[in-house]
Amino acid sequence: MKTFLLLALFLSFDLLAFDPCSYPSTVEFNEELKSQGIAAIKTSRNPKRFRFVEKQMIHLTVSLQDWLNGISRVEALDLFVEGSSDGEIAYFELNGKEVALVHYWPGDNEYGAFFEMNNSAFRLMAEIRDSEIVCL
Repeated sequence: MKTFLLLALFLSFDLLAFDPCSYPSTVEFNEELKSQGIAAIKTSRNPKRFRFVEKQMIHLTVSLQDWLNGISRVEALDLFVEGSSDGEIAYFELNGKEVALVHYWPGDNEYGAFFEMNNSAFRLMAEIRDSEIVCL
């Protein structure tokens, strides 16, 4: 019985290890991924090649910022890739699920969101505000 409890406890910690909500900021999240040898399975940076679902995630991500609430999808895409924003979508395989990190830098700090992917559908998991992860 002790073995079973230890195994269950170990697996539960392992499953929580890569939950973005377990980290206060993207710096700590990225450092943990790097220390575990986990890299993005793919990235998307070219605005001409963004898929429809990626454009939807970008629009939602940018409009999460209070001062950009109600922004059009075209304006959101422009903000995501313009100038020093260098927006990107990084996909990770975490805990058997595909997680998309949609992030950009409209100033010195990172803004964005984490999404759990399910084929062409997505669910918002957490926001990134001033490089801090804010869970929902």
